[in-house]
Amino acid sequence: MNVNLVFEGGGILGVAFIGTYQSIDEHGFKVERCGGTSAGAIFASLVIAGYKPKEMLNIMKNTDFSKLLKKTPYSRIPFLGKGMSLLFKKGIYDYKPIEKWVEEMLAKKGIKTFNDVTVNGQSRLKVIAADITSRNLLILPEDAGVLGIEPSDLKIAKAVAMSVAIPLIFTPIVIEKDGIRHFVVDGGLMSSFPIWVFDVEDTPKYPTLGIKIKDEISNAQKGKIALLAYLKDLFNATYLREETSFLSKEKIVDVITINYDNSIKAMDFGIKKDRLDYLYRCGLNSTNDFLSDFKKLKSIKRLNILTQSKI
Repeated sequence: MNVNLVFEGGGILGVAFIGTYQSIDEHGFKVERCGGTSAGAIFASLVIAGYKPKEMLNIMKNTDFSKLLKKTPYSRIPFLGKGMSLLFKKGIYDYKPIEKWVEEMLAKKGIKTFNDVTVNGQSRLKVIAADITSRNLLILPEDAGVLGIEPSDLKIAKAVAMSVAIPLIFTPIVIEKDGIRHFVVDGGLMSSFPIWVFDVEDTPKYPTLGIKIKDEISNAQKGKIALLAYLKDLFNATYLREETSFLSKEKIVDVITINYDNSIKAMDFGIKKDRLDYLYRCGLNSTNDFLSDFKKLKSIKRLNILTQSKI
């Protein structure tokens, strides 16, 4: 059975996606394409590069994620450093360590640019980023031309770094074209869960499995009604509307929601190995529960047959 996978953003919580991938693999699905935003883009790139679930889990357990959070020189200055870094670098942490890490992981599988994952003129990988200079959402590699880069020549690690660069946390990727500086940041700014990315005319369709982390309850439900809490709820509600609107009219998308106990935060890069195991099991168990529903599994199989018959 052929399926497309789309991963939501989620920071370190994305380790749960490995468990989902394990379950999907054990149920006999073949991954045709992958897309994702932020942390989801990292895992999507590793899947398309050919990493197996257990390989990915082993990598995560042996990676010191805290080393990926490298402060800018300004940020290391006592007291005023973070403010200076935000003012002059537009972020506290340098994005480059993450880019280098992804580049090294892909190189082990012989993958470097989007040309390496392109079949019949179509990239098997889609990465979402946001160009705040032009105020456009970028679907990479297709939209790389906006940045003056040939799509097939774009390095996957660079695209992933763009998608991961959370505004004000990480420095933006700055690319100059025609005298204009493009500041490219986390795709979650415009689409945190791009389940629509493979809904493209003239592209052979396979059923899409969207994979997301359980939404936290709103701040208002927690009794937090301060302005910042309200703005966060407003921001999240916009994303939810986008997602719900697409799902309500789309017949070839199923969403797997990974449940967990909310004890781990997206930016908890100092996470212990036992908690990584916990996230992995959450992804595995949630996906097993989803796929054990015979009606859902049968529906995916039927959609697979129907969509392939249209190719």
